[in-house]
Amino acid sequence: MTSRHTLEGLVVDPLDGAFPGALALEDGRIAEVERRPAGAAEPLLFPGFVDLHVYAPERLSGEGVTGYLLATRSLREPGDPLCLGLHLEGPFLNPNAAGAIPVDELTPVDLAVVEEWTSARRLVRLVTLAPELPRALEAIRRLAAAGIVPALGHTRANALTVRAALDAGARFATHLWNAMAPFRARSTGPVPALLLDPRVTVGLIADGRHLHPDTEALTVRVAGPGRIALTSDVVAAPGHRRDGTLLGGDRSGAALVRRMARFGLPEAATMASLVPAHLLGLGDRGRLAPGYRADVAVLDRDLRAVETLVAGKPLPLRPDAESEGTRPSSPPRR
Repeated sequence: MTSRHTLEGLVVDPLDGAFPGALALEDGRIAEVERRPAGAAEPLLFPGFVDLHVYAPERLSGEGVTGYLLATRSLREPGDPLCLGLHLEGPFLNPNAAGAIPVDELTPVDLAVVEEWTSARRLVRLVTLAPELPRALEAIRRLAAAGIVPALGHTRANALTVRAALDAGARFATHLWNAMAPFRARSTGPVPALLLDPRVTVGLIADGRHLHPDTEALTVRVAGPGRIALTSDVVAAPGHRRDGTLLGGDRSGAALVRRMARFGLPEAATMASLVPAHLLGLGDRGRLAPGYRADVAVLDRDLRAVETLVAGKPLPLRPDAESEGTRPSSPPRR
């Protein structure tokens, strides 16, 4: 039996822009998108947010996230249907750019381990490594050949090494700027090469703690929203060490969109939904358009999440999230 219902509000699509309208949802897909000359300015209907870097999935509740990669440093089977696979952040990282990751968990590049990952490619979706390590370029080539996204991060590589890694198949920069060699006038480190190369999608922790607003603006100006994926690096207990090192993120989904909406609503939707979905090859997610999966983040006028739909069905909040007052009244339907 066909199940059909309609959501009304301000539709925010990465490609078609923001406009008053309605989404007709049918059997887990978007059947129709109706534009209206005048209509409700809220709620705001965004494509469901996709997060490529999540350590604590429980902290995503009530933030409009409809898919994520579980960040880890070892193979493990996730039990959450929203989990799209694993993001292995290490152990092949530069100890001098470890950031919040314990140095004793890092190891030299082991191609036998890489082969284990490639044999589990349906589970492993993205791997972060430092390209300057011995055998790292070969690891990147093998990961790319297996359909796993090789990512550069926790690195002190120079521009030449970064370009060699991109030629080998690397396509993502994990939390650009953070845990990377600094950008200096004559010793640029990895950041400029990653910003300027159109082959690279850059991850950005836009939580207001990891980056200065001017750094965010510079990244958007140079790379453009179409090459940026908003990521949370959200952990169970965010904080910082005495040396100022941040121990993960504390904001996700709608909270990141709320900060980046200053660059435009469709631009924020591009960075939070379309770009990460496409990096993972999810061609039916990241937009509010006919035929796409009915993953919808419903936000109020303050860009706070009201409801999250996954394949057209409301995602229940955890009881503690509801008690925090994160769920206003439901959006209008008919």
